Amino acid sequence: MNKPLPSERFKLADQAAAFLREMQGLHQSLFRQLVPVLEQHGIDPRLYFLLKHIEQGAIHPGAIAKAVHLPNSVVTRHLDQLVDRGLLERSLDAEDSRRIKLTLTKDGVRVARDASRTVCNIVAARLDRLPAARRDAFLAAFSDLARDGE
Repeated sequence: MNKPLPSERFKLADQAAAFLREMQGLHQSLFRQLVPVLEQHGIDPRLYFLLKHIEQGAIHPGAIAKAVHLPNSVVTRHLDQLVDRGLLERSLDAEDSRRIKLTLTKDGVRVARDASRTVCNIVAARLDRLPAARRDAFLAAFSDLARDGE
């Protein structure tokens, strides 16, 4: 990749600052919209994302902590909330008795499915604000940015 010229670097820095402001605004706006809706399912956004990680195959607390970039102690507190709400069960891993295995309960599967449908509808309504071609370009660019740039 070529280094940008000095004037291009200033423009790129301004664009980066604008991008960060808009990302923060989008994040805050979505959370404000999602919190009351997810509360109807008995969860909050943090618990929703943990449920989704478990549903997608992260069955050990350490794997979830790594995936969400949070300390094990924080993830454990959130998992405790899911257990207390009857959405999650813990058991010893049959393959390694030193590890805890997480399994969604029947209610956990239902809540994860219903909450996901609700969240996807909200996000779809946001994406629908963009014309189809612009939306496709945005999602492609967003996907490129989301990948680690190592």
